[in-house]
Amino acid sequence: MQRERAETYAQSTADLELAATAAAAAGAFDTALTNGLAAIVAHEWPAQLASNGRIKSAAALLKVVEEADEAPVDPAQAGVFVLPDPEPDKPAAAPVGVPWPWVEDFSELPALDTRIDVETLRDGLRRTQPVRHARGSGTLERRHIDALLALDDHPALRCLSSEHADRAWEESRDADAHSQARAAALLLRIGDKEAARRAEAAAELHEPYHPKHNPDGLALQDCPVCGYESFSPEHGDDYGMDVGVGQCLVCHYERSAQTAADEAEAQIFAARWAD
Repeated sequence: MQRERAETYAQSTADLELAATAAAAAGAFDTALTNGLAAIVAHEWPAQLASNGRIKSAAALLKVVEEADEAPVDPAQAGVFVLPDPEPDKPAAAPVGVPWPWVEDFSELPALDTRIDVETLRDGLRRTQPVRHARGSGTLERRHIDALLALDDHPALRCLSSEHADRAWEESRDADAHSQARAAALLLRIGDKEAARRAEAAAELHEPYHPKHNPDGLALQDCPVCGYESFSPEHGDDYGMDVGVGQCLVCHYERSAQTAADEAEAQIFAARWAD
């Protein structure tokens, strides 16, 4: 259940980041806030999560935070309650096996205190009440979204980065599928003879590697759509797997940097599993 609450919080919060002023934002805000607070309260004060067998509303869960002795008010900002970092003592050196050479002293990393801006979140609920109950419209401001995002520092959540990564992957996959579909449609339009002619001309159009004029250049690669050695990469992937980022000179299929990174990662995983 905790995982479901965290995932619902992340999905609704990510939706709000894209369209905080849309009509659907009211429901998304209430959903994200209720699930986020429910996950936090279940972790910190499980006995306060429900009343009469039902999970409390977002407003009631904010009251739980407000009245908890373990969540003192930030002296610098009224209405903001702070749950201290559960692991404040960080090691001076990187733990064994952590590949972060740029972090010289882990003890200097900021504390992951959870800051719950009760006043701002409560105001967000007040603003969205009219539209949720068909009594008018309500508009959220950026400060309401920021207060919602701040909840993700709590150990019961910490899931927004995964949600963003999943959405980026899905968008990249969909964009690549559309690019392949457009390329396939072009091949049908131009026919085999014209495709072959373009493939022969590709070598002249492509600028290959040159130590002085094009040190980052790559040779032509096989196109995954038309099959010709006509894919002209501007550069390779970040993993060094020679997955080109560029466009096919025959069918105009385009491979983005994100798609190239996904394909390179797949090759790396396949090689590791083979070992």
